[in-house]
Amino acid sequence: METKVMRWTSTILRLLAGGLFIVTGVLKAIDPAAFLKAIENYQILPHLVALITAYLLPYLEIFCGLGLVFKRLYAGALIWLTGLMLVFMAALISAWARGLNIDCGCFGSVVGHSDYPLALARDFLILAVFCFLLCRQLLEWRPASK
Repeated sequence: METKVMRWTSTILRLLAGGLFIVTGVLKAIDPAAFLKAIENYQILPHLVALITAYLLPYLEIFCGLGLVFKRLYAGALIWLTGLMLVFMAALISAWARGLNIDCGCFGSVVGHSDYPLALARDFLILAVFCFLLCRQLLEWRPASK
């Protein structure tokens, strides 16, 4: 049985996570050239793929963030954002392991060089929120026992 606390917790986390990705998407969309530079600094993607990513990823983040906030296409938005978080974390770990001193690009051109432990802790926290919300969604899909 669901409690009021659980419902409120889910709602607050859903709104915060959605709002976060709307804001980060907008910050990246405002300056796609700076975001392209941040992506290329990771030295993972070829230029054409990085260019396409720099122009499309911000809008995917905004769209998914809106999906969380307004609970439309919610499950899909949640799955996409969870996958993106895993990719972001893998890229951060790769850059850290290779000794790159770069701007993570997480918040557009607002943040300077990455503090890798802090960035990964933040990403793990966001991933934990998504896992919590995914578990709640799975429980809603489960048929009621008779």
